[in-house]
Amino acid sequence: MSNGSQAGEQALAAPEHYEKLQEERYPPFVRVTLRRWSKWYLDGTEKFWPFTDVIIRFFIGMWFLRSGLVKAADWETAVFLAANEYPVSWMDPVTAATTGLAIELIGPVLLILGFFTRPAALAMAALTIISQAVYVPTTTNLIVGAMLVWYVFHGPGALSLDRVLASGLKSSALPLARPTIIAWDWLRAHIAPIIMALIRIWMGVTLLVYAGVMEPPIAVQTWLPTTIFVGFPAWLAIISSVFFFTGFGAVIVSYGLFFLIALFMLAGAHPNVTLFPFLFLSLYEARGAGVFSVDRAILSWMEKNILFDREYADIPDRWPHIAVVGAGFGGLAAVEKLKRLPVRITLIDKRNYHLFQPLLYQIATATLNPSDIATPIRSLFKGDGNVRVLKGEVSGIDAQAKTVSYGDDQTLSYDKLVLATGATHSYFGRDEWGPYAPGLKTIEDGVAVRASILNAFEEAEASGDPERIERLLTFVIVGAGPTGVELAGAIAELAKVSVEREFRTIDPASARVILVQSGPRILPAFPEELSAKAAQSLEKLGVEIRTGGRVTDIAQTHVQIGDDTRIDTETVLWAAGVAASPAAKWLGAAADRAGRVEVNGLMRVIGADGEPIPSIFAIGDTAGSNAWDGKPVPGLAPAAKQAGAYVSKVVEAELLNKECPGPFAYKHQGSLATIGRKSAVADFGAVKMSGAGAWWLWGLVHVGFLTGARNRVTVAINWAWNFFAQHSGVRLITEKQV
Repeated sequence: MSNGSQAGEQALAAPEHYEKLQEERYPPFVRVTLRRWSKWYLDGTEKFWPFTDVIIRFFIGMWFLRSGLVKAADWETAVFLAANEYPVSWMDPVTAATTGLAIELIGPVLLILGFFTRPAALAMAALTIISQAVYVPTTTNLIVGAMLVWYVFHGPGALSLDRVLASGLKSSALPLARPTIIAWDWLRAHIAPIIMALIRIWMGVTLLVYAGVMEPPIAVQTWLPTTIFVGFPAWLAIISSVFFFTGFGAVIVSYGLFFLIALFMLAGAHPNVTLFPFLFLSLYEARGAGVFSVDRAILSWMEKNILFDREYADIPDRWPHIAVVGAGFGGLAAVEKLKRLPVRITLIDKRNYHLFQPLLYQIATATLNPSDIATPIRSLFKGDGNVRVLKGEVSGIDAQAKTVSYGDDQTLSYDKLVLATGATHSYFGRDEWGPYAPGLKTIEDGVAVRASILNAFEEAEASGDPERIERLLTFVIVGAGPTGVELAGAIAELAKVSVEREFRTIDPASARVILVQSGPRILPAFPEELSAKAAQSLEKLGVEIRTGGRVTDIAQTHVQIGDDTRIDTETVLWAAGVAASPAAKWLGAAADRAGRVEVNGLMRVIGADGEPIPSIFAIGDTAGSNAWDGKPVPGLAPAAKQAGAYVSKVVEAELLNKECPGPFAYKHQGSLATIGRKSAVADFGAVKMSGAGAWWLWGLVHVGFLTGARNRVTVAINWAWNFFAQHSGVRLITEKQV
């Protein structure tokens, strides 16, 4: 990285973009601020609601299920209570008790699973309302009943069987399936917001009654959950009621009441308060105030005047156009931040999906499906009208004309360009090794490598030649960084655990897995103590580690290490080096040995004349930026994401014609590598971990970094199945052997 112009480059802010936004009806700062915060809120709601929904459904379901189990354990008492304590005039005691028990046992299970959620919620809401009317009235009944009524019309979130099966059922031949799904969608879109508005008004009335402003009859007060506000001064209750009546600031009101109720509870004002008021407030915060609210009016105004997120055609042409090349971690991070600004964004990638590369080795070793770690790019930005996604391979850049060439002689003009094109395999000048030693960078690579590994077992089973069987059952991984170590451990477990009993004439457990590293130890980027522990874990799995030997030749049937060591094998995997994309060649810019573009402190590309190009940024594996002690920023997902977020700050500063942030400073968040299904190593600087604890941490971190709730859930389920059943179920050969 060129550091000479870091401090003085604040003057490179491009005034033309600021002038473009001056044409807007609203000042640039107002527009940028409102758009950024509104997008932050909308995106946050969309991301967290599925998990909030699961928590709400779980606790409501468990509340009912606990009651049902108690009644089932003492049926005679349940019938007695139905006859004497809370009789239902239109049912005999046995029928009433049986009906109630069925609802309390079946309904919660369906609600928790999110399967037939609306019928289950309707039955449970009816039971709660009847209990409130004919038995002992409680605040819990009221809050739970209100949430269940809302679920009847809204349905569950994305993490539910109803939502997962909806699209398939809608297009199926099942009778009434399509009209039912359409009706449910209509209820969610049109009636559920009205129900929330009514619940909001109900809560406002409750606050006024609590404050003494209103004094309805006792029969009415029975249906108002005033006890949850015990401890509130009257003035605070009145102010809160105004917010509920107007539907203004749902997020602020929800969080404020959440902490106030908790505070008064801790102070002893109402020690019997339950969890359900807090769950209701989280639902209100996540789903908003409903149609008839100030919040909705503000949002409608902002969508029309600030957000422009309904249609791409509505985006003003005068908004600066930013092109982002590459939908990896860095490119997506840049778009996620930039989309909150008044800009037009075009994201170009030669594939239509974002791939979570750190888990690609699990595709290659038959643990996960490709769809588990890949997400269609368009689905990530379907709600962002200012983001356009193009599938095409970039072939050139004209920095003077500010155009990008892609596809079949197509061009795209830009005001700002962000290059996040990633990296590919590097064979250190021996590209002829490629056909015999594939690397892992794409889904196609992962599927092909999986086919190669599985075919080795299949061909060994069918072969009668002992020498070829030994060669087929020898797997060599070149390079002992995190990818190489993880590959070696996964292949060893595949052979010794997953497929051990599935072959008849060969013993998969006898397979040799050899990890070759030219340096003195594996995981050279980790501290020596963690490197040693990782080596011990690999050796326990039966992996042979060969350090201090450089590969000198790779052919179809062997690997040569140095001058005197030959390993006969037909399966070699490359994890030794990477090279940046040809971005430097497109620009005619300076590059380092790995092909990374030289950038300055603000991540601007250094042109052929040695000066930064104001309109072009490079991030991630494309950029040769420095981290500490003159070392390049590591090719890790967090590094790319940090750079993407940083570039968005630079662009925002230019849009507002204000001082740019200081030079990019990578903050290392730690390094992780897993060895099989029980062990891992983790380096966080002062904190170092190894063994099972590091393995659990590795899993949590990787699930958290995955894109999309569906991928997180499916990967977690697959891992749980593989861990407890010791079975790898994606052993499909769908490609020709590499």
